[in-house]
Amino acid sequence: MNRFISAVIVLLGLTGYASANEKPISEYMRDGGAAQERGDWDEARRIYALAFSEGNLAQADPRFKAVLHYEYGRSLGVTCSFEEAERQLNLANDLDKHTGGVFYLSLTELARLNLEQRKFADAVAYLERVMAELDPVITARRVPIFYANVLEDYALALSGTGREKDAEAAAKRAVEVRGGTPKGHFVLDRTPYGKHCAKS
Repeated sequence: MNRFISAVIVLLGLTGYASANEKPISEYMRDGGAAQERGDWDEARRIYALAFSEGNLAQADPRFKAVLHYEYGRSLGVTCSFEEAERQLNLANDLDKHTGGVFYLSLTELARLNLEQRKFADAVAYLERVMAELDPVITARRVPIFYANVLEDYALALSGTGREKDAEAAAKRAVEVRGGTPKGHFVLDRTPYGKHCAKS
């Protein structure tokens, strides 16, 4: 199962929220995460859509709903439903902001979704929101791979908007951050946006 989904289910104690006739939301999350792990993003998209249509979300913890919107948005983006993917990721971001969640993850995904579509100005705007919320020294020390990736994405987006000097500075900083990364540091795979367009 997707490690992020698994950790959320355990941390929030999200094992139920279902009546006798309903499938628990955590099962949709488990099945959707398993489909993602297999590389079957279209199936993951269908499973998350079912969670919204069949699941009892009214009683679900808002932090759990944020994760569901986040994973559904990622699956939509991978299967090329870009507009709805952006909407779902923004919903995840809004919920995370109001519940103390890690909202910069959804902003980072929104930037990457826009980069895939070559919407560079939108990607810059999302990445600048990420960086405005993160302390650069602390982030570079605690999550260097994540921060280096964000800086590289920022450099690419800036270059796409014609801001070459700013892009060079961001790329240089990314190299510096990545150079100080301890060996064996955990790295999350990037979401393969636009790589598995849905057939239906």
